[in-house]
Amino acid sequence: MFLLEELRPLAGPGVPAAASGVRLVEDLGLIAGQPSGSVLVLTGAASRQAAGYRLDVALRDAAAAGAVALVLTAAAAESTVDRSAAALAERGGVALLAAGGDLAELVVAIDRAIAGDAAEALVRTARAAEAVTRAGGVPERIAEAAGAALGLPVRADGGAFTASAHDPAGTHFERATGIVLRLAALAAAAGPADELPGRSRAQLLTELLVAPEKQAQELAPRARAVGLPIDDWHVVLRLEPASDPDPASDGGQERYALLETAASRAVRAARELGGAAWNAALAGDALVVVRSQRRDQGRAGLREAVRDAARLLDRVRPAGAELRCGVSTAHQGLVGLRTSASEARTALRRSSLPLATYDLAGLDRMLEEWYASDAAQHAVRELLQPVLDLGGERAAHLLAILRAYLDHNGSPARAAEELHLHRNAVSRNVRRIETLLQADLDDPRQRLALQLACRAASSR
Repeated sequence: MFLLEELRPLAGPGVPAAASGVRLVEDLGLIAGQPSGSVLVLTGAASRQAAGYRLDVALRDAAAAGAVALVLTAAAAESTVDRSAAALAERGGVALLAAGGDLAELVVAIDRAIAGDAAEALVRTARAAEAVTRAGGVPERIAEAAGAALGLPVRADGGAFTASAHDPAGTHFERATGIVLRLAALAAAAGPADELPGRSRAQLLTELLVAPEKQAQELAPRARAVGLPIDDWHVVLRLEPASDPDPASDGGQERYALLETAASRAVRAARELGGAAWNAALAGDALVVVRSQRRDQGRAGLREAVRDAARLLDRVRPAGAELRCGVSTAHQGLVGLRTSASEARTALRRSSLPLATYDLAGLDRMLEEWYASDAAQHAVRELLQPVLDLGGERAAHLLAILRAYLDHNGSPARAAEELHLHRNAVSRNVRRIETLLQADLDDPRQRLALQLACRAASSR
């Protein structure tokens, strides 16, 4: 917060957001090119230009540039702000301010105020960091130490920390609080000082996969603190030796050495593939590689995961050894991670192929046979004829929307993501489809019939 006595609010946010610097602007046409987070001080000449619709344009440009404030100076600072400019300032989050006096002194005063906010936040952050590291890894002591240094209450809830911030979002103090809370979570994840050194990500991943579910849930805060993206969508690749070890050798040690060699290469090779977060761990008698993404990528994402699995097999395979890989479908969160790991194991058990993908009891193959049947084509004509009668691209567009909507359990948002449409467009077209087909998509039987018909239509 840099608001000074020299500045008089005219419109926009009552307290400007955190600023990164101050810029003197001599021409309104230069506003759009200013750095984000700036306080833009207009010279007298520029301020006189900023009248009527030109002020509206200046506020739009300031909002587009990410400016936190626009300061009118000289005589123009005394002018009133019309309703249009006030609305633009409020909507764009740009504080419209007025100031008189010496222009150079004003710019210096604003610059000092901005630097002072940042300096004070930095002092608090340093003080809190020192206190948190002395708290011995105990969450309650960490919360108390962080709160005392920041000057606001901090609460510990397992491995997560929250604070009752009294500063507006986006200020230097609000950012400092976020940094300290993150540091507190990391300190808690390391455990008490008399505990063994904190577990690595790979060790934690192993425990999350093999521990009883209740214990895995208790480990979740620590996993988040060390950067495991357990709340994302996961596809699991399970790698195992293609053949049993030589009976004359120490089979267990040979198998473990093979997997350990593959594990040492796995994450580095996986990260070169890009597009996802990758983590690997030895779990039981296999190497488990987890491919995590923020959103469900649908079938296209699964096809990409299978391609990545094939490339990964080539990169991590030790010389003279063969590995097999099972690929799961995508599931979200900690429970989803464990489900994906189980599916990858099942894929390997059901197939002898070097690269096996999870298929729900052969359901895809069964459906493909049905799609090719006369019964399926009759169902398509009977159920979808009003849409098919639209012909060409219009029919194909509506069928794609209906299929995505049904595949995503009636979620317009997720269907919109898959189709790259606005969710309102999906909802509007789904209502149109219901009218055309005289269907009730809340009826589970009608929903299933239409979903199968859509798939059969797209397979023709």
